[in-house]
Formats: sequence, C-alpha cells, structure tokens
Amino acid sequence: MTPQDKRFAYMMGIGGIGMANVAALLCEAGWKITGSDHAIYPPASELLNRLPISLKTPYSAANLPKDGPVIVGNALSRGHVEVEAALNRDLELFSFPEFLRNFVLHGKKRIVVAGTHGKTTTAACIAFLLEEFGAQSSFLVGGQPRDFPFGGHSGSGDWIVLEGDEYDSAFFDKRSKFLHYFPQTLVLGRIEFDHADIFSSIEDIQKSFRLLLRQLPQNGLVVAFGDHEITRQIAEESPCHVVWVGEREQNDWRLLPGTDKLCWKAKNKGEADVRWNLFGKHNRLNGLMALVTLVELGLNETAAVDALSRFSGVHRRLELLLETENLTVIDDFAHHPTSVASAIQDVREKHPQNRIIAVFEPRSNTTARNYFQNEIAEALQHADDVVLGSIHRIEKIPKAQQLNTELLAQTIRSKGRNFIHLVNDEIPDWLMDHLTDTPTTVLFMSNGNFSDVQHRFLDIYRNN
Repeated sequence: MTPQDKRFAYMMGIGGIGMANVAALLCEAGWKITGSDHAIYPPASELLNRLPISLKTPYSAANLPKDGPVIVGNALSRGHVEVEAALNRDLELFSFPEFLRNFVLHGKKRIVVAGTHGKTTTAACIAFLLEEFGAQSSFLVGGQPRDFPFGGHSGSGDWIVLEGDEYDSAFFDKRSKFLHYFPQTLVLGRIEFDHADIFSSIEDIQKSFRLLLRQLPQNGLVVAFGDHEITRQIAEESPCHVVWVGEREQNDWRLLPGTDKLCWKAKNKGEADVRWNLFGKHNRLNGLMALVTLVELGLNETAAVDALSRFSGVHRRLELLLETENLTVIDDFAHHPTSVASAIQDVREKHPQNRIIAVFEPRSNTTARNYFQNEIAEALQHADDVVLGSIHRIEKIPKAQQLNTELLAQTIRSKGRNFIHLVNDEIPDWLMDHLTDTPTTVLFMSNGNFSDVQHRFLDIYRNN
C-alpha cells in the first residue's frame, strides 16, 4: 500500500503522549485522524485539542469506523471492548510503528535514536538542529519538545528523526518499536535492563538491539556511547561505520568536564565548547551525541554549534518549575535507577549547597517490582531526603514481586538519609510541612503524571 490508498486512520488509545505525537505527525502529513481513549488528560489533551481530530471517549465499539486502517496503542490488549470489536469486524489493524513504516518512512533518510536513557532529548535536539539548518525534516519523539508545538511533525524535507523505543509495538506485535524503522543512521546510548514485563533479562533486551543493528545498511552510520560495555559490544557488530562518543580517552568525541558550557574534544582536533541552556552531565552528553550525529552526516560544524546554543530541551526532562531564593522545584521523567541517580547528581551539581528532596514514584513495570530493589536504594541515597510515592498498580503485582518499601527505608536510612513512604495525595502537604529556611531543591521523578503532585504542591506553596 502507498499513502495515496488511504488517507483516513482511526487511533485506538490516542490519549497517551506518544500516540498524541503520532497523531500530530499524521495530521500534518495530510491524514484525517479520529481516535478514542477511556479519558484524555493533559498534556496529551492540550496537544490533541489543537489538532483537527475527532476525539471519542470513553471506549466503545460504536466508536470504530466501518473500515481501517486502525492504529492500536500498545496499552490495549485482548478483552478490550474496541479491540474485540475491531477483530470481529476484521478491520485492518496496525501498531503505530508498523503504520509509520508502511505509510510515512518510505523515501525518508531515517535517523533513529535508541538506548535506555536520553532518547527523547537527543532526538529532539537532532530535530531542532535540522530545523535550524532549514532541512524541513520530520520527527517523532516520545515527549514534548520546548522548541516545537508538538512532538511529532511532518516536514517536506528528506530527513526524519525517530525516537527508537525498545518497548513492544502492540498486543499482536511484541517486537520492539524500533525494529519497524530500518535506520540509516543510528544513535545508540547506554543499554540496560528495563521493561521487566516484556523482557526476561538483559540478554533478552540485547537481542532486540542486535536485531536493530542488523537493519543498518553498509553505507549507514552509528553514533554510539563508547563508555558503556554493553553498548560498545553491540555497536561493534555494526555493518557500517561507528563513531564513539563519551568521556573516556578512546572515544572519537570526548565530553569534557564543564557545568556552564558543553565542552568537548574531537579526535585530531582541539577542544571546543558551546553555551548550553540545559544543565546536568546527562543532558550535555545528549547534546554532544546530537551534534556529533549531524557533523558526521556532513552538516557544517560551526553552524551546528551555533544552533545548539539555542536548543531549549524537552518538558519534564530536568524541567525547572519554580525558582525562588530558598526553593527550587524541578520535574523529571526519571524512572530507571540509572536515570534517577543521574537526575539527583545533576541537580546536586547545579545546586551544590541546597538540601535536595527527591520525590520518586515507582511507576514503571520494573521499578514497581523488586527487580531493582538495591539499585533504587543506591540511586535515591544521593538525595538528602527521600519521599517515595504510591507504587503504581500495586494490587496487580504479586506480593513476592513488589518493591519492598521497608527494606528500601532501612537501606536509605542506614546511609544517613531521611526516608518516608506516602501515598501520592499526601505528598504536597508533607513537603509544605517540611520546608525550612535552608535553601531546598525538590526534584519530582516519575514516568507518569504522578497524580499531578508537582503542580498541586506549587499551588499550595504559592497560596501560602
């Protein structure tokens, strides 16, 4: 099929930020989109309400079109009212990455950003740099870039930048989403164990990434994080040229120490730096990966560096919500122990004299369980005070597999840190009751909406 065969698509489960960004891309590409969800909340509702889309809530078999294509979000499974109705009517079903492969990606120069951490920021940065070059590129990322109205965009140019998610595609397609994309350029970050609901081990995850490497053409390009052993092992299997980026000496591009600027040294070149709007070493590495990708693809380095200084980042990636003399509030998407530790350390680097309160919601299918029992404790103990929120959908997790909050408290307190476990609704008032005259940074971390505790806390604080 070609895009001309069908210009209408129905999106089942449109209320997630990822699916909302897919809808934005398809609308701009000329598709007429309708979609459904149980309910649609911010931030997805704010995006979808700006698009010419007919939204249907709640789910119902009556919502379905007479024929396809129907794009099915990966949160939906057998037994769902619309899934069962669509199957009974023999409608044409796609996962969103499969739909993109069939109707959007053909003829595009595909840059895919993959890895356990940093995908959204790196992909958004690459898309921004291409936009600054006037490339009229398309892109799809899993968050909301601050420099664009949507996280999905259809441009008239040759390039498309895709966040390559390793999570599965749909209830009928358990392949990682990125296996639909066939990259010509692959940006590969740190690869760690995650998504314990669909991967049994780190070796299982590595299998998906190895399959992704097999899709690359011989004339392609890999830009890989060279400081991580698993990433290096997998990237070395590439059939095409690999460029290494990291802090260590053996990399082709080295991230150098620096806090106010992004500093680097390229092989056979001198040191260089750029004014950088984001803070934290993790963000600096993301920015360097983006810069290296486009320079290695032949874009002018001087112009790319200049454009990099204007990149504003992505919402909910170390996003500053409030800054006063005594209180700073930051919101982050961190949920894996490595990203939790990185976020706290980056905040410590930015505010070295502040008391840091880490407020963490164990929401992902991995962190709600005890797979990372020790790693979560080790990550959180970088803060001065730890507030653990509600464990997401704990009633669906067998007790033997649940994150052990008592053991977590014992471990963190043994390191001289304060720890309390609260239900989400209690967090805003607890924070207000425990603010002091000591300059404090409150860091919220969750890969969900965290019951909107961040903004509820801000509302209480501002009204006091």
